[in-house]
Amino acid sequence: MTAQNKPLRIWWIFTAISIFSFMSTLTSSVVNIAMPVMSRAMGVSTTQINWVASSYLVLTCMLLLPFGKLGDLYGKVRIFKIGTVIFTLSSFLCGINFGFIFLLLCRGLQALGASMTLSNNAGIITEIFPPEKRGLALGSFSSVVALGGVVGPGLGGLILGNLSWHYIFWLNIPLGLFAIIIGQIFLPKTTQRQNQPLDYLGLVSFGIMMGTLFVGLLWGQQIGFASWPFSSLMGVTVLLLLTFIRTERHFPAPAVNLALFKNANFSLNLLATILVYALNFVVNIIEPLYLQENRLISPAVTGLIMMSFPIIQVIIAPLAGTLSDHLGDWQVYMAGIVILIIGQIGLATVGHATAISLLCVWLGLIGLGNGIFQAPNNVMVMAAVPKSQLGVTSGLLGLSRNIGMTVGTIFSSVLLFAGINHALGYPVHNYPAHAPAAFITGMRLTFVVCAVVFILFLIGNVTARIRQKPQHLTA
Repeated sequence: MTAQNKPLRIWWIFTAISIFSFMSTLTSSVVNIAMPVMSRAMGVSTTQINWVASSYLVLTCMLLLPFGKLGDLYGKVRIFKIGTVIFTLSSFLCGINFGFIFLLLCRGLQALGASMTLSNNAGIITEIFPPEKRGLALGSFSSVVALGGVVGPGLGGLILGNLSWHYIFWLNIPLGLFAIIIGQIFLPKTTQRQNQPLDYLGLVSFGIMMGTLFVGLLWGQQIGFASWPFSSLMGVTVLLLLTFIRTERHFPAPAVNLALFKNANFSLNLLATILVYALNFVVNIIEPLYLQENRLISPAVTGLIMMSFPIIQVIIAPLAGTLSDHLGDWQVYMAGIVILIIGQIGLATVGHATAISLLCVWLGLIGLGNGIFQAPNNVMVMAAVPKSQLGVTSGLLGLSRNIGMTVGTIFSSVLLFAGINHALGYPVHNYPAHAPAAFITGMRLTFVVCAVVFILFLIGNVTARIRQKPQHLTA
């Protein structure tokens, strides 16, 4: 694939890639709202049905890096195309009620297909778009991926209000078939194959490490972070991490070139991805709770208010991509981080009587900062590696997003209830209807902590920039 593709052709390729990236992210968020309905339909407990969502997330994280490496070795387009077929077929199977175990198996198959597409999408876009259009393309792409994560609950509610839960999964079928057809027509046929040995031990140890990490975090949230299952899984995670690092240092053709992480800018860009996606999920979890429980606003109006966040992001991201193409990636990226900090400080001031219009301003700033941040961040990550590592880097970028989503989901609850319990003087596990002021304390604590983390990250980023000139390998 080269940058000399015809403009119309590359935008059709972009469409096919974006559709599957949107669906892969959407299906991890849209399922959440349908779980109570599926629990009743299958006669299983809430704890069991939660694994319908968790298993997809965990398996996707385990497989992103391995399929990114396979894309580098055997062709990113080839892996992507196989993934599109698996994902679409498994979406059909997920909607057939053959029982809970069958659904879990199909969700695993769906995660397999999703990881094959998500691990190679940014790499394909980086290869086919010329440098002067790369910011626009990756900015538009990032807005589509982010949109899949935030529209899920609203779209799921609309489907369940008119159709059965099966259509939560069957929604993917017409979109998937359309994208597969476009891909078959416009995606280039790839014959690329690198003559390198496959780093089996490194990929397997990394994949299992992601599994123990995420299962441990999910269990820790449910049964406590001081429990022995959590401690045991974290211990196994550390051992696997050490195994992975040792393997990568000694294998002649490692799955991940650890030298990349010596580039502070590359490492900070991946960390920024984790932080921003974590913040997105903190906002999406806490603010609806505030609006519905504390302000007694209906779910429908809550949904409209929350849309001020993603709508601005989707509009701004492509514009920010074009801006970064002309002004420079780092300057636009840092502007996005600063705006996100202002938005978080604003949300930390929200109370019982805060005007809804002002809340929308703070949410809008989060969306604005997100939109400005995404394109230059993605461009800097992908530009920091040689062409032979684009698949692995795309996988790392996707993995960073998923880590951020998980961290945001878990620690939004941890921080929120830490603040609530401190205000009350005793522990609770649900919204304190008898003490709404305690909820405000918890919400404010959450956003203060988030803002402090982002401020420290900003300082670290500026310091690294001063000490080290940007390193860019030929892409």
